[in-house]
Amino acid sequence: MPALKQTKEWNETMKNKSNRTNQKGFTLIELMIVVAIIGVLSAIAVPAYKDYVAKSAASSALATLKSLLTNADLYAQNNSGTTTNLGEFGGSATMNPLGTISASVAGAGAASTASSTLTFTFDSDAAVSGALKYSKTPTTPWVCANNTSPVIELDSCVAP
Repeated sequence: MPALKQTKEWNETMKNKSNRTNQKGFTLIELMIVVAIIGVLSAIAVPAYKDYVAKSAASSALATLKSLLTNADLYAQNNSGTTTNLGEFGGSATMNPLGTISASVAGAGAASTASSTLTFTFDSDAAVSGALKYSKTPTTPWVCANNTSPVIELDSCVAP
């Protein structure tokens, strides 16, 4: 068996092989540092994301109720009785997938002490629990009450 000659090609092959076997990758400490950084970022991001989701759910509910206020006023001006049927002024109990809407709207012919309410109650699987409620009397405009948990600060809707 003839001995291998050291040629230029053989030297290049051995040099490439030597370079490939000297690669080590990441050390255990480097990987642990990366995992720790990801853990810290997650600890900060998850609560902030939950707050964001809860506020967007409450804002969606508030927008749904606000969309019914003008229609409820028009119904009250044009009718003499009281209704709890949202369909009579363009709504439905399930028009927002995050919860249900209930109403009691008193018409202009009702007693002068009659009050009207529109209430959005969050479903149990929503990011927020509780309810948002608009109410008015013949002498006061629509006023929003915020009974959400966790308490979400919304413009024009006061938390107790």
